[in-house]
Amino acid sequence: MAESNDSMASGDERDQSVEPASASSGDGAPDGPESSDAEASRRKFLARATMAMGGIIGAVMTVPLVRYLLYPVHRKVVQSADEPVDVIAAGELKVGDHPKLVVVNSDAVRDAWSVSAAPLGAVWLRKVKDAGGAEKVEALSSACPHLGCAVGYDKEDKKFKCPCHRSAFSLNGDKLTGPSKRGMDPIEAKVDAEGRVKVTFKKYRPDISGREEV
Repeated sequence: MAESNDSMASGDERDQSVEPASASSGDGAPDGPESSDAEASRRKFLARATMAMGGIIGAVMTVPLVRYLLYPVHRKVVQSADEPVDVIAAGELKVGDHPKLVVVNSDAVRDAWSVSAAPLGAVWLRKVKDAGGAEKVEALSSACPHLGCAVGYDKEDKKFKCPCHRSAFSLNGDKLTGPSKRGMDPIEAKVDAEGRVKVTFKKYRPDISGREEV
């Protein structure tokens, strides 16, 4: 009988030594290795997605910036008009009038990052008659061929005069007095079918006897 009681006690001890079931997470899924791997994969995906989005935004912003910086590479700054420039209506010039000074603007001049019209220089215009009696327009650069000063016109003497070093020139630009080594530089001028005076402006190297375009 004592042996039977001992056997029953041992059985009770064995029943009480059974471990309770593992606790589960609030959503019913066990907190095991599979859950940790899924969380790590989700974080990696989010990190990669964020990096990809940042790269796309950076690329979109870089394109206009690069175009802005490279703009001057594809643009040129000109000193002479590639084509004749409209300066005045031919009707504003009369045979026998004093020469008229006009500024020559080019719409092709560009600085480093902008596009705008800019003066190339100035010319003196005069309407005259050729040997056959036909009217034409003559143009002379206002830059003194000595050192490039602006040449003015003396209405009383009917001469072009440089105020810097006192060179003087006739109405047709021939040198009269002063240190200039040549006469005033002629500029090509034509009257188009619409009666507009157009000039092809050029600059020449100063202080030399010949004309060398720059």
